[in-house]
Amino acid sequence: MSRIMKQEISLLQFILTITSIELGASILTLPADLAQEAGTDGWISIIMGYVLATVVGLCIIKVMSKHPEKTMQQILIFYFSPFLGKLIVVIWIIYAFLTAFSIFDASIYIINEWILPNTPNYLIAVLFIVPVYMALRDGVRLISRFQLVVFFLTIWLPLILLFSLNNSHIMFLLPTLKEGWGPVIQGTRISVFAFLGFELAFLFYPYLKQKQYAAKGIIIANSITLLIYLQITLICFVVFSPDEISKYIWPTLTLVKPIRFSFLERFEIVYVSFYILIFLTSVIPYVFFVTENISELFHRRSRSQLYIVLGFFLMIYMFYQPYFKDITFFNNVLSSISYFVAFAFPLFLWLYVMMVSKKKVISK
Repeated sequence: MSRIMKQEISLLQFILTITSIELGASILTLPADLAQEAGTDGWISIIMGYVLATVVGLCIIKVMSKHPEKTMQQILIFYFSPFLGKLIVVIWIIYAFLTAFSIFDASIYIINEWILPNTPNYLIAVLFIVPVYMALRDGVRLISRFQLVVFFLTIWLPLILLFSLNNSHIMFLLPTLKEGWGPVIQGTRISVFAFLGFELAFLFYPYLKQKQYAAKGIIIANSITLLIYLQITLICFVVFSPDEISKYIWPTLTLVKPIRFSFLERFEIVYVSFYILIFLTSVIPYVFFVTENISELFHRRSRSQLYIVLGFFLMIYMFYQPYFKDITFFNNVLSSISYFVAFAFPLFLWLYVMMVSKKKVISK
């Protein structure tokens, strides 16, 4: 029995793994980012970003389904030669590492700002790294189970924001398309970045037991993400005025602060504490992508790659103090890279594989 067959995951695990990756740190800042670019029409940008992410995700599934037992690295080597294929894999490893670090960095900053303001960042990094290591040490099956548990454990987080609707004004959303389609299209550039995570279908597809339903899995995963993003964004748009919302860094957390319960004070601390789990579900798969592909690249499977990656994260925070402007700059750079790696490349690969397949059929 192959290693992949021993680590097979169910369709539900596949769906919720992709969804959990997508619901990372973007969920806290997306409404404000969209408001700055597209105003209260930003919710339309989310739908457009969903369509684009789903189309690219289906292209990934189409490519992987051509060779259902092969990994992404094996497919790239098969179509592009060992040198070029491995070079592309290295680019993807760098991209996944930067994405993991970006989410990790934002998580450390938010924990430091909202929960542990007097705690050194390297100690927070240690606390963050421990569950990452525990989830990664036993492979994809443990990761998918962790994603599944966290999803159902945190599903109440967006629902609790419904309490904020007591102070809402639906007129803030009107008129629709008040400035035309231009700002909405510009907002799509932001919304597609929020859907990042679907590209790791390259990683999880070989482990999927019911591969014939992979396309449906991608659609359902992106649809769940779409519904959660729309709910949170629309609530922010009707509670805050169009001019007010862009002034908040984390409008989602700002909505939580006024919520009070007779048995609990500082509810926002509890809220952010549960959000740490969501950060973990975004970081862990990207780190897993890095370690898995490094192991396959050097034909050596051990935990040393994991120790190196997590040790590098820890070393950084011994000397580095994250600031919001640094996180914003890093996210802007990463979003530019992701347009080529996560969106353009899968489309190109799908077109290339289709052309090669047709040439082989014609030649026969």
